[in-house]
Amino acid sequence: MTRMISRLWHSSTQRVMTLGGVGMALALGADVLIARRLGFTATTDALLIALMLPRLSGTVGRDATKFSLMTVFIQVQKEQGDDAFSDLGARVLNLFLVIGLVLTCAGLLLAGPVVSIIGWGLDPVDRAMSATLLRLAVGIATFALGSAVLEVMLNSHKHFTITAIRNAVTPIVVIVTTLATWNHQDAPYFIAGAFTAGYGLYFLLLIIHTKRRLRFGPDPRRLPGRETFNKLRGTVGYPLAGFGVRQSARVVERIIASLGPDGSVAAYYYAYRLLAAIQNLVGVSVALTGQPRLTEHDLAGERSRFVAALRRRVGVILLISIPAAALLMLLSKPIIGLLYGRGGLDQQSLSASASVLFVLGPAAVFYCLTPVLNAALYAQKRYGAVLYNMCLAAGSNVLLAFVLFNWLGLTGVAWAASSAAVLSVMNLLWLLSRSTRPPAHITTP
Repeated sequence: MTRMISRLWHSSTQRVMTLGGVGMALALGADVLIARRLGFTATTDALLIALMLPRLSGTVGRDATKFSLMTVFIQVQKEQGDDAFSDLGARVLNLFLVIGLVLTCAGLLLAGPVVSIIGWGLDPVDRAMSATLLRLAVGIATFALGSAVLEVMLNSHKHFTITAIRNAVTPIVVIVTTLATWNHQDAPYFIAGAFTAGYGLYFLLLIIHTKRRLRFGPDPRRLPGRETFNKLRGTVGYPLAGFGVRQSARVVERIIASLGPDGSVAAYYYAYRLLAAIQNLVGVSVALTGQPRLTEHDLAGERSRFVAALRRRVGVILLISIPAAALLMLLSKPIIGLLYGRGGLDQQSLSASASVLFVLGPAAVFYCLTPVLNAALYAQKRYGAVLYNMCLAAGSNVLLAFVLFNWLGLTGVAWAASSAAVLSVMNLLWLLSRSTRPPAHITTP
């Protein structure tokens, strides 16, 4: 145990977790400021619903590429050299930027109908506000998808530091904007624009860093062709579909929450954000820094070393996530009260948020294990298995959320998310056991 802690502390995982922790703290600070400025109100619900799809597109693009596409970049660089690596990076970057621009234009034109669907429970006035906020935030999609490709290029060369500050850049911009417009009646609109500005600033920083570290710069002339699409069809296509389906469950959760009293979306969101912060800080950090090593073992056919590396990372996850899960569950009320219990916020909403966090707390272990187990499947290029597992998790999540919300309210949605996480991890372990099991020894008489 002591040896494991020592190795963790002096590893790249520790650096990524430290920087990620700073980013998570800043993101939490931004959430706290927004909650105290706007309260758990219909206005907050309108803002969170407006931010949902732009941030969702970035999350899906980033999660679908950061592990699966990394395997391709590592293989291309090892087998074909730096020029092929840069060429593929430029073509994939242009493809993702075009997709982001299409999504941005669609959001600008269709903001009203989109909000009417995902903000089903909002009244007409709040829906109109949310549509305007969506138009201000929809640029997130372009910057986030472009950033996803640059992050993978840097991570494939083990330049983890710059990508680890992703969670810090946007919150800093949002915090400054929230404080600067604290007494302004149009503060929600400034906050929505600040999110777009933060994502744009991070994209600019990545461009500068890839130029310095990889001697890589965007090239509009390198358009994706048939060869590029053939490389991405299975590599990114399956994970993109999988994360799209999985993240759609998050959208459905907030649609269901919007059917509750005013502030229900905010009450669920702020509790879930704490769980997501631990997943990003622990699970994603361990998975991200371990992905290159797992890929190298798989490419070399070193099954025993692959299994040993995976077990070490699972051990690190359990070492950190079990105490964190216990704290979230046992201290749910003090945590919610400390973070959001000032400024005259509605006590009923605070109590509901604490109840949600109590239910979600134990699920932190499974949420942290999921990225590491997914990374192992990505290293083996088993993208279809990732898609299958995510569809299974999303389907069970949505089904249980609809059923349990009518019975338990917001905590029912939390029970659905927790149950789906447990099912997902169990299925991932079964899928990995099929490919990592030692071959049977054949004996001859």
